[in-house]
Amino acid sequence: MDRLQHPARPGPGVFQGLAKLLWWGVMVEKESYGTLKQMAEELAELRETNAELEKLHKAALQIEQKLEESEEQYRSVTETSIDAIITADASGKILTWNKGASQIFGYGSEIIGQPVSAIIPERLRVSHAEGFERFLKTGEKRIIDIRVELQGLNKSGDIFPIELSLSTWESYRGRFFGAIIRDITERKRLERLHEDAERIVRHDLKSPLVGITGVAGLLLKSANLDEKQRKSIQMIHQLGEQMYCSISREMSLFKMEQGTYTLKPAAVNLFRVFERLRLVAEVLARKRSIRLSFFQSDQPIDPEKMSAMEYVVSGEESLLEVAMENLVKNAIEASPENAEVRIKLQTDTDHHIIDVHNRGMIPAEIRNRFFEPYVTCGKEGGTGLGTHSARLIVCTHGGDIAFTTSETEGTHVIVRLPQVIGR
Repeated sequence: MDRLQHPARPGPGVFQGLAKLLWWGVMVEKESYGTLKQMAEELAELRETNAELEKLHKAALQIEQKLEESEEQYRSVTETSIDAIITADASGKILTWNKGASQIFGYGSEIIGQPVSAIIPERLRVSHAEGFERFLKTGEKRIIDIRVELQGLNKSGDIFPIELSLSTWESYRGRFFGAIIRDITERKRLERLHEDAERIVRHDLKSPLVGITGVAGLLLKSANLDEKQRKSIQMIHQLGEQMYCSISREMSLFKMEQGTYTLKPAAVNLFRVFERLRLVAEVLARKRSIRLSFFQSDQPIDPEKMSAMEYVVSGEESLLEVAMENLVKNAIEASPENAEVRIKLQTDTDHHIIDVHNRGMIPAEIRNRFFEPYVTCGKEGGTGLGTHSARLIVCTHGGDIAFTTSETEGTHVIVRLPQVIGR
């Protein structure tokens, strides 16, 4: 029999080739697995990112909806307002202009893009430009965030009184300004009518009062009066003179407001004024357990010796007494109970300085209008005329009046009177 033929045994090279092939297969499989794993991770990240994007998209839609609602509310408020509501940019160009502004100033949409000086009277434009530049450079506010009375200029060239509330804000687009303006022509007309009526009444009352006090004076010269009759007539005479002086003083204040009062200065001893004031104010001070004290510079003054002391200023004694009485009375009423009200006199190079200090704090809501008429807060029966009258009198004397207030220090109302009137 022929011998069986066996296939030839593979050589070493074949085994090496197979090993390489197996190794390559394993590596391909590993690489494919790694790629698939990476792809799965990237897919998970994409899904997570997509979910975040969907959340952001929903949030953006909600914000957009709220913005649209806010814009609709803003348009509704501005377009139905009888006041002018105007916005401008940092260059002073008008950006928005509502119907109220059109009705007050006479301009339509053509005013948008024009400078705000178009609605400012010419004589006020320089001061407006200076204040605008000062704020942009230094941030100093004078009429921003407060309500002031100024004048406006309409399309016809007429100048009229306005009440202005000015605000400002900053965004990524820059600095902007907003103004709410009210035409107060009618209010001013009614105020003038009221003032004229009061002035006429005061003037007409003076004549009969002169007659009453005159007759009372003649009756006091009679020799046949008993003691009771004499006291009654003396009271009529004194009350008539007091009312006459009060009316004269009110008419003087009215002239000061109009800028027509002529001051007749003379030497005034303030200690004599304060001596009378102390006797009047201590009644009110005792009711509230307030201690009333006087100082010259930082040295306390004995009230019993005040009548013999001298501190001379130039002015009208009756007017300065009214101003000081109002300020001291206000300080006592504003002071916490069982506290001290201090009146301090001192002198600098050009001024006499009177500092009326109490431990109370002026409410924030009236600080910007503290010296305006009829401004009062929390005082029962307060008229808001005391500080206004004091300011009129001090300014008529060529001086100035200001205040500082804080929770820790209380309130200082500081009067500065020139050592020489007219300086």
